[in-house]
Amino acid sequence: MTDRLIRLMRIITLVQARPGILARELAERCGTSERTIYRDMDALSAMHIPITHQGRGRGYTFIGHFAMYPLGLTEDEVQALFKLLSVLEDIKPMLPEEFESAYEKVLAAVYKQTAEKAEFQAGDRDESSPNL
Repeated sequence: MTDRLIRLMRIITLVQARPGILARELAERCGTSERTIYRDMDALSAMHIPITHQGRGRGYTFIGHFAMYPLGLTEDEVQALFKLLSVLEDIKPMLPEEFESAYEKVLAAVYKQTAEKAEFQAGDRDESSPNL
């Protein structure tokens, strides 16, 4: 069940990142069959996630302004983002001017995620310590 949940979250992320993505592309990115993607889309629909198929060859997209921000980044992904900081100034001329603000937004979310995780872990330690 965990693998399916992870795949469903990945599908949501991919559709959000690439509106119009085809079932074939989703299957390739998720390492599964197209038929499984169709079943997953039925499951997402049953969960009231507003994803729609735009027609043959036009892929999947969200209905309306639905958005999720699943930045549950792994430690390796966070480290990769921070490593980019060291070369950002060198490659800045090659990047679109909007990249810097987009990168800052991602880092802000990473900092928030890291702070929330630390706060949660600190709360767990406080609850497990005996009252004196």
